[in-house]
Amino acid sequence: MLVETYLFAWNPKLWDWPELARDRRKLARRGFLDTEWSSGRARRIEPGSRAFLVRLGVEPRGIFGSGTVMTAPVERLHWREDKAALGRTTGYVMLRLDTLRESPPVLLADLAKPPFAGFRWTVRQSGTRVPGRLADALETLWARRQDGTGGRA
Repeated sequence: MLVETYLFAWNPKLWDWPELARDRRKLARRGFLDTEWSSGRARRIEPGSRAFLVRLGVEPRGIFGSGTVMTAPVERLHWREDKAALGRTTGYVMLRLDTLRESPPVLLADLAKPPFAGFRWTVRQSGTRVPGRLADALETLWARRQDGTGGRA
């Protein structure tokens, strides 16, 4: 069975992630970080799926984290207070992050080049599935950027 890959968005303009530095230290100590994340309207995300975090809204923009989806989506009040006040809901999953970088090693500029060009990496919501061919290429690029060899696209 093939593992699906999903993008989960973080936009510092909408939420500043006040615990980010602490969460990065926790991951460095433990080797992983379990964190609940919005999965938007996506309902078919399976536990075991691959997860990548994409930073949007402010520079530097790009892929800055990776891990595994641990739970199927559950519906609860929206994470944005204004939407929650209106009774709006969204899905949430538990992510087990294995990497959480301060700055994205894979920039949106890298993803504007083949084979990544043509896919909307600036997703409107978390839980966007990455097509298999692009997910494989992203895994390769991500691994190269993690091992210190650079692998600039």
